[in-house]
Amino acid sequence: MLIIDTAPALSTAFIWAWASVTYKDYMRRLSPLTVNFLRMLYTTAALTIPVVLIGLNIGAIWGSLSGLLSLAVGDSMYLMAINYSGVSVAAPISYSYIPLSVLMATLLGEPLTIFKVTSGLMIMLGVYLLSRERTRVTLKGVTLALGTAVAWAVGQTMIKVADVNGLNPVSVAFVRVATAGLVLLMVNHVIHNDLTTAIKTTLRTRLPLVAILDLGIGVALFAYSVDLIGLGFTVIVTGCMPLIAQLMAKFMSGEKLTASKLMGAVIIVLAIATAFIQ
Repeated sequence: MLIIDTAPALSTAFIWAWASVTYKDYMRRLSPLTVNFLRMLYTTAALTIPVVLIGLNIGAIWGSLSGLLSLAVGDSMYLMAINYSGVSVAAPISYSYIPLSVLMATLLGEPLTIFKVTSGLMIMLGVYLLSRERTRVTLKGVTLALGTAVAWAVGQTMIKVADVNGLNPVSVAFVRVATAGLVLLMVNHVIHNDLTTAIKTTLRTRLPLVAILDLGIGVALFAYSVDLIGLGFTVIVTGCMPLIAQLMAKFMSGEKLTASKLMGAVIIVLAIATAFIQ
């Protein structure tokens, strides 16, 4: 495998890290559920014409399931976790979805190695280090981040299934956001969030661009990387996102980067790599 083959996955990691830090600014005045809906709305609008030209196939069913789990459920919990605990905590814990994905793969016939078991133990140590500081890290935030990991693990697996069924990476991104957007529209309506005002106040901000890069280009690159180098290597490379988010959160939004947080993030990233040692 050439180093250049990992470029799509590495680009995805940088995009997702930047987006995670940026969304926090909007959640100071809007609820996480509203911000999540706006992400889906702007990305769906941007991808509609390309998908009309490209088309869909049976893989769209799996792409829709991925959107429901990863975006409607997982990302909503992730944004809430950012609110409670900050990006520097929410991102590393949520990214423990990668070893979970490996464990799920064993249920489909892949071998369970000592390295995968070691990875699980390292994840537990990393979560402990991230959650031992009680100033910003609340139990609710950590719990939401762990819930995010489970939703993402299943959802990302569905991207692989959609890819196997021949769904184009751009179409994968579209059906995910379109499905999640419909669910979040209903949720926001039920809890009486003012979406009209939210759209008016964010339409001319950088939120639409961030959403399109995050859920459109970022996910398309992820799906393309899965096709190029496989799901395992793709999640390994995107696993560097927590460390990138740690640094971005420090320099862009002033989050305090303590030794404990950094060590927890490093251990989780090492755990991700360990899980894939042959």
